[in-house]
Amino acid sequence: MITTDDVRAFALALPEVTEFSHHRFRVPGFKVRGTTFAGLEKGETSAVFCLSAEQSAAAVAAEPAIYEEVRRPTNPPSFLGVRTDLSRISRERARELVELAWRNKAPKRVVTAYDVGSVPQ
Repeated sequence: MITTDDVRAFALALPEVTEFSHHRFRVPGFKVRGTTFAGLEKGETSAVFCLSAEQSAAAVAAEPAIYEEVRRPTNPPSFLGVRTDLSRISRERARELVELAWRNKAPKRVVTAYDVGSVPQ
C-alpha cells in the first residue's frame, strides 16, 4: 500500500513543492508555488490529485473501483480532481499521479525547467 511517506517523497522530489496541513481537515497537502496539487484524506488511505477533467475521467472509466471524480461543493460544483484509493495502486502509478497533478498546477516555466533538467531562477 502507498503511504503518506511515499506520497510525500514523490511530491517533495519535484521543484518548488511545499507541504502544508489542510486548515479544515488537518491532513497533509502539497503545493507548487502556492497552488495545491495533491492532498491526503482522513485516514490517509486515499488522496486527491488535481488532474485535468479529461485525465480524471479516463482514470475513472478505466478503473472505477480505484478512482472517483471530486468536485468542490460550490454552486455550481467545480471540478477538483480524482480521489484515489492508495491501497489499490502501485508505487509507479502513485508517482505518476503526483507528477501529473504537479504538472497541471505548476507554472509552465517551472515544468519546462524540470523537463530540461535545469533549476528555474
